[in-house]
This record gives sequence, structure tokens and C-alpha cells, in this order.
Amino acid sequence: MSEVKAYQIAIIGAGPAGLTTAIYTARAGLSTIVIGNPYESQVAKLGLIENYTGFAKGVEGLELMEAMENQTKANGASIIYDNVIEILRKDNEFTIKTDDDQTLKAKAVVLAMGARHRKMRIPGEEEYYMRGVSYCSVCDGALYQGKPTIVIGYGNGAAKSALYMANLSSKVYLICTKKELGADAIYEKRLEGKENLEIHYSSRVTKISGEEYVTSVTYKEGSNETDIRVEGVFIEYGSVPNTLLANQLGVEVDDRGFIVTKIETLETNIPGVYAAGDVCGRIKQIATAVGDGCIAATHAQNFVEQL
Repeated sequence: MSEVKAYQIAIIGAGPAGLTTAIYTARAGLSTIVIGNPYESQVAKLGLIENYTGFAKGVEGLELMEAMENQTKANGASIIYDNVIEILRKDNEFTIKTDDDQTLKAKAVVLAMGARHRKMRIPGEEEYYMRGVSYCSVCDGALYQGKPTIVIGYGNGAAKSALYMANLSSKVYLICTKKELGADAIYEKRLEGKENLEIHYSSRVTKISGEEYVTSVTYKEGSNETDIRVEGVFIEYGSVPNTLLANQLGVEVDDRGFIVTKIETLETNIPGVYAAGDVCGRIKQIATAVGDGCIAATHAQNFVEQL
């Protein structure tokens, strides 16, 4: 059995919320451990980020996560690049077990596991995942240089994915599942200037087809059903919270599955358990996640110091 290491604060998740929490608690002199991989976070896969304060020309998601990782370590927090598989609470102490068979103990826990891409359950979506179907254009877009592709979804995610692919693909179809795209005005204006981009509103994809890899997509617009030849399918349909560990602890979640917290402190219904970032279901922005990290850290610190 591996050695059990004890910390005052354990943070599960290494995105902006988790790393910000760690920076604050470590600077407060609390022994702090982060369990997670910054480069598997949603931000690391975003590409160019243009709305995060302090970067006039924008910053690449990967670059931002690397900077946050370095700052976390520089302030004295440790990071374990692993996944948590179990967390238990007993006698006001938390026991955490990881994939690599490490066991950790903590006085307080901050849940910052983020959210994962929501699947659309389109026939062929699962079958052709990683064989033409992707949930990350920044990760996989280069595979479709000069080839026809399709983006399915709405909001900023779909707009940014379509813009990114329009610079790579011979033709991009954007199938918007709503009457309006609902993206920021700056992105919608940029979309207008893309000659190789075709947008269809109030439409839905009914089938993804292919052989070994994707070769076509069928979509329905009104009563008309159309087949189009594409090789890459990028789905941007929102997110689902990663709350399995929260469920193990008995943490309250809302009807969408997101963690419920007190607004002022981000404390959950379980004493000593706080939550921050996308797992809480508020506005999904880096700035929001960073703010959550600061709040959760401050109140987790107060909790530990009062034990």
C-alpha cells in the first residue's frame, strides 16, 4: 500500500477554477494538492481566447493553462497529474483515492472538475467518434485541411469552431439547432465575411454516415432533408457537469446535474466541501471560473483554520 499523504486543502480539477483556488490557498500557507491535468481542461483546447482580461491580442488556451500551472507551482501548491476515482468523508476528514493507487487525506475539498462536451445522440455520432466526429475543432481541425466539414450546434462555441474550420476547410456548413446562433456580435460579424461558410438555422442533423470514416451527413431544415458530403463533423452542443465524485459525497445538485452552492461562499451542503467553475453551472467563462476559485479558496481557508 502506498504512503498516505495529508494536506489541508485538496482540489479536484486543474482548470482555471482549480488552479486559482490552489494559488490562493498555498499563498495563505495551507498545504495544498491539486489532482488533475491542466492540459486536459476545456480551456487548453480553446485556441485563441480574446475576452480574458490582460491580453490585448488574445492568448492561446494552451499558453494560458501553462502559465496558470507554473504560477500554481511557484506559489507552493503541488499537482498530481492523475484522476480521482473515490472520495469519502469520515470524522471531518476526506480520503481521496486516485487511478495510480495514491491515497490522500484533506481537511477541506474544492470540487472543480468542470464539464464535458454534451453529446447529441445523432445516429452515427458514437460510431464515427474519432473517425470523423470530434468535439474539438482546435484539437482535430488540422486533419481536415482542404476538406469539407460541418459544425453542429449554437452559441460562441459553434461560431468559433466554424470560424476556425473556415480557415482550414474547403467548405464549412454550420447547422444551427436554434432560430438564432446566439453568439457574440463580434463572432457573428466575422462569420459574414467567410465565403466558404454556409449557415442553416432551425435545422438538425438526422444522420452521420460513412464507411471506415465519415463521408456524409443528412440534415433536416423544415420539411426538407438534404445529404451533404463532408469528412469532418464538429459538435458544439453545450456541456454536462462532471459530478460523479460529488454524488459519492452526497453533494446536492440541481435538476441539470450541476452542483448547488451558497452564492457567497461556494460551500455545498456538505461541510468542508466547496465547488468552483463550470461544475456549478453558472456563466461558463474563464473569468467566472477564476473568480470562483478565489471565493472557494478564501472560505475553504476559513473552514480549515476554524477546525
